[in-house]
Amino acid sequence: SHHRAGRLKEAEAIYQSVLREQPRNPQVLYLMGLMAHQLGKHEMAVDLLKNAIKVNPDVPDCHNTCGEAQRALQKPELAIACYERALALKPDYVEAHNNLGVALQAQGRPENAISSYERAIGINPDIAEIHRNLGIVLQELGRTEDAIVSLEKSLSINPDYAEAHNNLGLSLQVLDQHRGAISCFERALAIN
Repeated sequence: SHHRAGRLKEAEAIYQSVLREQPRNPQVLYLMGLMAHQLGKHEMAVDLLKNAIKVNPDVPDCHNTCGEAQRALQKPELAIACYERALALKPDYVEAHNNLGVALQAQGRPENAISSYERAIGINPDIAEIHRNLGIVLQELGRTEDAIVSLEKSLSINPDYAEAHNNLGLSLQVLDQHRGAISCFERALAIN
């Protein structure tokens, strides 16, 4: 409850108390790793999450969060391996499919990223961020019309998504639709 409410000092004190009694408690190791990642302490997060995985290797959330910490540490290959392990354990894990897509895209593997985003959308088509991510990679590949479709879908889910408005503006600009692009940029700035 403390962790969810953002009272991280209180949460950490309780987690530490549990670990003194149960140093190999995989749930507490995972939660401390998650908290460390949220605080930007990615090396610590990886260590805690690896310890949780040693105790119980069958928890997809541990692998996914470890992937996020590895990606934050600029270790894309390790991040990808973590996401793939999470997906081996839970093939319908939408967040891991999206995270894998982001890592693949950053690594210059856009076609693989598209596949990951499309799998995520196939499982849950109502997440604006995934449609935006797909739109970005499509735009990078020069598939501007497809990118616009994805970005518009993102905005139909979340009309106040400033980043998606900005990306849509960039795509419209490529097609020399400058008035539409300006409108998107103004909307993005009005939101953020």
